[in-house]
Amino acid sequence: MNAAAERTRRRLDVRDLVLVALLSAAGGVLSTYVGYLGNLVNRLFGVPFGAGQLIAGLHIVWPLLARALVGRFGSGTLTGLTKGVVELFSGGTHGAVIVLVSGIEGLFVDLGLGLSRRRSLVLTMLAGALASASNVLIFQAIYFSGVEAAFLWMMIGLAFVSGAVFGGYMAWDLERVLVASRILRPRNPTPGAPGSADAAPAARPVAWWRRIVLFALVAAFLGGSVYYYLEVAAPAPAPGSARVAGAVSTPYTFAYDDFVAEEETARTELRGSATYVPPADYTGVPLDIVLEHARPTPGAERVRVVASDGYEVALPLSDIAAEPRCLLVLEGSSLRLVVPGRDGSLWVRGVVRLVVE
Repeated sequence: MNAAAERTRRRLDVRDLVLVALLSAAGGVLSTYVGYLGNLVNRLFGVPFGAGQLIAGLHIVWPLLARALVGRFGSGTLTGLTKGVVELFSGGTHGAVIVLVSGIEGLFVDLGLGLSRRRSLVLTMLAGALASASNVLIFQAIYFSGVEAAFLWMMIGLAFVSGAVFGGYMAWDLERVLVASRILRPRNPTPGAPGSADAAPAARPVAWWRRIVLFALVAAFLGGSVYYYLEVAAPAPAPGSARVAGAVSTPYTFAYDDFVAEEETARTELRGSATYVPPADYTGVPLDIVLEHARPTPGAERVRVVASDGYEVALPLSDIAAEPRCLLVLEGSSLRLVVPGRDGSLWVRGVVRLVVE
């Protein structure tokens, strides 16, 4: 093969680009729901973050599929980058950083599947595991600079296993279903891959009963995402606001801009079981003042602080006015509860409701 033909063979043609675009679009939109499902897992474990890495591998399915079906180095990276852009503009909660995270995940997919020309389930699972674990390190560098080493390694381990199972295994099985059912064909089948000369499943009808694990995982993902979206997630009434309700005489919507004159500043550190943030100044509205405007009824004992992702904590009413006082701090367009001197798990981000009980 001459040099010109070799260069042409390595380029992505229209068919490849369309396939990358379709998988990126599907992955980018569905990643928002994967985020919902991750928040549901965090909620089940009663932690603000970390446990959701159990399903982080679902983000890796799309670059793995693209790399396998296109068969060219770089297709995984391109799919990851494009998927990140789609997720950014379809309501993703991580902002522009998700483009970087997805691109690096796609690069690990290319590197992992490029280790051998003979693809296998083990190699696909390894590529998925490495790609999934990489997201923890990136988010650690950007957001969680104070995470303890033990907790960080736990998250990496969860992401690694999830990437192998929910990423690698699902991508391998999905590819076999798509190829065997003649919905898609790989560009240049490699030995050991579905659609290659030694991969019999491409020549036989799909044995659907063998895909029961795949279907169960997909059903659980869709069901969990719908449940979280409909029953758990709650948007803020408006930017910088939260609903105050429950055992109160005058329920109302707290708007930070209306309470600027009540602001106070507290210097404190965030010390949690997984995260540490050095002492800093936090300026916000004291929580007891926010609740006073709603006039808690006699017998009320506590307030539940609920975040937009369903995470919540409960604080005794007798504690919130103690010095130093709890503050509702405005961060961008969302509210954050700052509890000086208390465990970091009580510092709720994205507060949308205050429920007095």
